[in-house]
Amino acid sequence: MNNDVYQQIWNSDRHRFLVSPRDNNGNWLDPEADILLDEQIKAFGKRDLDLAQKPLFYRVNEVKLDKIPTFVSLIKLLDNYKFANQQAEIITRAEKTEIEQFIDDICQTKPIKIARHYINNQLKFKLSPEIFRQNLISIWFDLYTNYFGGIPIKDASAFEHIFVGEGKYDFSEETNNIISGAISGYHSWIKFYLDEKQQRVNYLGHNYDLQGDTGIENPYVVTLQMLWQDHDAQENLTVELFKKKGCFFVGTSPECEIAMGTVAYYENLAGYKFRDKKRRTTINGVTYDLALYRNIEPDGKRGNYIRSFYPIFLGTGN
Repeated sequence: MNNDVYQQIWNSDRHRFLVSPRDNNGNWLDPEADILLDEQIKAFGKRDLDLAQKPLFYRVNEVKLDKIPTFVSLIKLLDNYKFANQQAEIITRAEKTEIEQFIDDICQTKPIKIARHYINNQLKFKLSPEIFRQNLISIWFDLYTNYFGGIPIKDASAFEHIFVGEGKYDFSEETNNIISGAISGYHSWIKFYLDEKQQRVNYLGHNYDLQGDTGIENPYVVTLQMLWQDHDAQENLTVELFKKKGCFFVGTSPECEIAMGTVAYYENLAGYKFRDKKRRTTINGVTYDLALYRNIEPDGKRGNYIRSFYPIFLGTGN
């Protein structure tokens, strides 16, 4: 029996959506699943070549998205941030209230309670419920300046980077009224689904390092290539931002992802079971590296905020 804390959090996620991929014949393994995931074909590797002609998400049970409080409160947060990473962020009073509501909603759930119990008892941090709640707000939502590569990115936060994504606009490459660039972060299946529904993101195909039909082996994580698109009405410019490889859990609830990321953060602080910024774990027979990066200070050392968190699919078995 796997008693790893990440398996415990996964097992307790009663708000998780059931996910089904297609089989080798193109049929859904479970046509009644909450999410029908259509990975289609391997990405070619170039931003201007789309081999996946259909969306990644064939169907999502939106009744659950609109009904479960933690999903509802998370979705309200997604429009609070500017996608361009050089634009200043201003957190309004109303947005602070939305953050508080989201934290209150997830703190009532089993995954977050398991995370706190593990952090207190296994890692010996001894955080009261109120201190733990305040720490969740701080490490996920406080704004900081990140100095990756010595280049300061102001007003960054863990939530923005992971759940919303940050666009790196390259104005020097502007041609034919099109601004190109890249995306960092963007590790949320909910954000990807909503952007895909609004035709703001184009799924270009899967991009696993492993060989074989990885979608069937592992429908709860996607590794992909994508092109995010928008129109800047003020400048009358089209924005096209490329991500060569991105990955995120699929179907997991917000509380499950926050719980796993928070546990990884505290394990990382404690120097516990991490190797090269990654924590290896097995969930339901599938092996993952959970990548956890803390922010970088001006002196190059890691700070006390989460910078990024995402799963890396390593295959089934050992």
